[in-house]
Amino acid sequence: MSLFGSTSGFGTGGTSMFGNTATDNHNPMKDIEVNSPPDDSIGCLAFSPLTLPGNFLIAGSWANDVRCWEVQDNGQTIPKAQQMHTGPVLDVCWSDDGSKVFTASCDKTAKMWDLNSNQAIQIAQHEAPVKTIHWIKAPNYSCVMTGSWDKTLKFWDTRSPTPMMTLQLPERCYCADVVHPMAVVATAERGLIVYQLENQPSEFRRIESPLKHQHRCVAIFKDKVNKPTGFALGSIEGRVAIHYINPPNPAKDNFTFKCHRSNGTNTSAPQDIYAVNGIAFHPAHGTLATVGSDGRFSFWDKDARTKLKTSEQLDQPISACCFNHNGNIFAYASSYDWSKGHEFYNPQKKNYIFLRNAAEELKPRNKK
Repeated sequence: MSLFGSTSGFGTGGTSMFGNTATDNHNPMKDIEVNSPPDDSIGCLAFSPLTLPGNFLIAGSWANDVRCWEVQDNGQTIPKAQQMHTGPVLDVCWSDDGSKVFTASCDKTAKMWDLNSNQAIQIAQHEAPVKTIHWIKAPNYSCVMTGSWDKTLKFWDTRSPTPMMTLQLPERCYCADVVHPMAVVATAERGLIVYQLENQPSEFRRIESPLKHQHRCVAIFKDKVNKPTGFALGSIEGRVAIHYINPPNPAKDNFTFKCHRSNGTNTSAPQDIYAVNGIAFHPAHGTLATVGSDGRFSFWDKDARTKLKTSEQLDQPISACCFNHNGNIFAYASSYDWSKGHEFYNPQKKNYIFLRNAAEELKPRNKK
């Protein structure tokens, strides 16, 4: 039986196949550990697109490397290849045909990694670290979008050393997402810009941030007919905003919710409040996952405005997450994110990537 088939009970069993002792809580959810994880904090994860048979996972780390694993149906992970930058890797993405991986780094460059030849070449240059990278596949053009701390958004056709287009940002780019024909970029000082990508990229609207604290992660969601219709934005203050681009009733349809806080909804006791490090939408159900510096992941239904599940607490922050193309696998990375400064850094602590069967747990409650 396939471990990642929708009938599997994987990830819900009470016994671990890794023989964890009672005191070890690096994997409290008893999820599958990816083999040969990076040697430093993991900042980004991305699964291969539907066009590629099977499932391949990419991770970028602060050890300056990008790694690729094949994830088999039985949950086994096989390290396939890796490439290096000369600075930490802050973001990764795939081309739509699954033949290439794009990587963004603190070394101020972005690279294109051809997985068939295992060659990586520089395709982009900024004047500061490159924080985000996304592949754009439009009917009349394809390009790579890079967002940087140099306060620019650049678009590259991968064959030319100069960008097709450069757009000025109000501040440093902190996070971004692309679902054609829409892109959203969140910057320092709570900047928020939506772009339309038809014909050529252009600014569509600047939005006053629904959050009062630093932007940390953003993910676009789609409507029932698979068109991008809004985004979820996470901040360092344990809060996520759900924001529609053109809602019938903005005051009612847009909302924020608290998450990744120490004592749940108890408002009388003092709370530890943690950053939301990642947001990912389930490709089939439209529900979402958030991961945080508190070392937990949570699953949410934004339409019913309910929480579906919260994990047990890991012994270090969860720094990144993603779903595979059909939503059967939820991957999340356990790494120190420096949210408590250098005094909480323990070089002895390993970094992990875990895989969980997500087919059942992310179904909206009312849909049987």
